[in-house]
Amino acid sequence: MPTYGLIPAAGKSRRMGRPKLLLPLGPSTVIERVVAALRAAGIADVLVVVGPGANELEDRAQASGAHVLALDHDTADMRTTCEHGLAWIEERFHPRNLIDSWLLLPADHPTVRPEVMRTMRLRAYLPSLLMKEGLHVEASTPSIIVPTFAGRRGHPTLLRWSHAAEIRNWPRDQGLNAYIRAHESETLELPWPSDEILLDLDTPADYERLLSKGEAGG
Repeated sequence: MPTYGLIPAAGKSRRMGRPKLLLPLGPSTVIERVVAALRAAGIADVLVVVGPGANELEDRAQASGAHVLALDHDTADMRTTCEHGLAWIEERFHPRNLIDSWLLLPADHPTVRPEVMRTMRLRAYLPSLLMKEGLHVEASTPSIIVPTFAGRRGHPTLLRWSHAAEIRNWPRDQGLNAYIRAHESETLELPWPSDEILLDLDTPADYERLLSKGEAGG
């Protein structure tokens, strides 16, 4: 039951004032930390989607063990970036709609630990595995899992592969958050004991807070 990692990394870092995904975190960078977390969670195939001219970002992602899709044009939003990535994964790996899944982790969330993603995958697949063994299972098998902290939804998001095609047909004026809200009946909120799932990296102040929390050495 493969899970494919998708990291949209085609943003411009305007609020940061410099390429935020190349900012140092200990011995590595933001993008390397995000890729490493997915791979440490047991996700063998991780795709980073970068914008045009992002040569160093592409090199760092590849050196971390990720596949890289380098777009030849800017994208309007994260949804469009993700659609390019999903199409690449589909062509390369031919995922199965009702069995395989994809984990969406924005590139500016370097505090998310592998344990978050391992727990999400376990919750997604455990009911099916137990039923295969002939065991009665009370829990349903959700097609979307979102972690929460103190009632707030964070990242990453785990989606069954069938949602990839549905997102392509979703109204163009609505983003991924709207898509997930429209599928509440299929969505499981997974409470998480840490705010790591909420912390993103948009401004210099965000980066300073990250360093002050001791994340630089991870």
